[in-house]
Amino acid sequence: MLRWLARRIIAAALVVFVVTSLVFVVTHVFTDPATVSLPLEATEEHRADRRAALGIDRPLAVQYWDFVSGLVVGDLGESFWQDQPASKLVLERLPATLKLVAGATAVTVLLAAPMGMLAAWWERRFADHAVLGFSMASISAPPFWIGYLLIIVFAVQLGWVPTFGSRGFISLILPSFAIGLASAGRLAQMTRRGIVEELRKPYAVTALSRGFSRSYTIVHHTFRNVASGFVTMTGWELTRMFTGYTVVIEVVFAWPGVGRLAIHAIENRDLILVQAAVVVLATLVVVTNLLVDIARRMIDPRVELA
Repeated sequence: MLRWLARRIIAAALVVFVVTSLVFVVTHVFTDPATVSLPLEATEEHRADRRAALGIDRPLAVQYWDFVSGLVVGDLGESFWQDQPASKLVLERLPATLKLVAGATAVTVLLAAPMGMLAAWWERRFADHAVLGFSMASISAPPFWIGYLLIIVFAVQLGWVPTFGSRGFISLILPSFAIGLASAGRLAQMTRRGIVEELRKPYAVTALSRGFSRSYTIVHHTFRNVASGFVTMTGWELTRMFTGYTVVIEVVFAWPGVGRLAIHAIENRDLILVQAAVVVLATLVVVTNLLVDIARRMIDPRVELA
């Protein structure tokens, strides 16, 4: 187990290194941060001054070394839009993003597991069709559309929750559901399909023939064998959240997270800040996948993970 864990940590570190290197290539080789950050009417002298200020007037190898050595100590460069360290700006917004992802994950798991088990319990009956219908609807609807719909119904019409911003736990409800509903739909489908397949296996058929109820067999036997796949799918949904859903929903709900900061950085043509946000979010994705692999191994030691 320890040897496997060491291999996984090394592999995760290599993935982070490759991803951050690709970010450097995109922001320093394929684009010119000085040109992007200045108005179109800026003179070449202004561009040269900006390149010197950003340190990109030096050889590319020197820039890359400074970039990598800065990552080691948490220095992601200076934001010329905010005139502050980019790492400081991103880390200030990171807790809000983590809260949103945690809330969305809670919604996903708390909806998906019961719905999947309910659909499998009442296979080919009304409850099964209702769960599958909900799943298809939630998967088909874009998260931003779900977000706007939730705002109109629960914030504007009913006035139960705030419309925008971060005002404590109550402000977390709508954006968490906007993200979590789509993820719950996919996860519920997977759970239902996995349990139905398990119920047709000899051990489940034997349990049912001995008088155990279908619900007892699902909760105490078949779901345990589906749990490993459930954790894996949850990890994939977390990746979706970090790489896309949170960015969109943070803009819709004016949530003060890293995704909204990245959008503002793009609007202000601050490539250094965009680069910092991408590096942090990519690192979170890699760490999340590592934790998911560890959880799978703990749930089912028989699972061999590459």
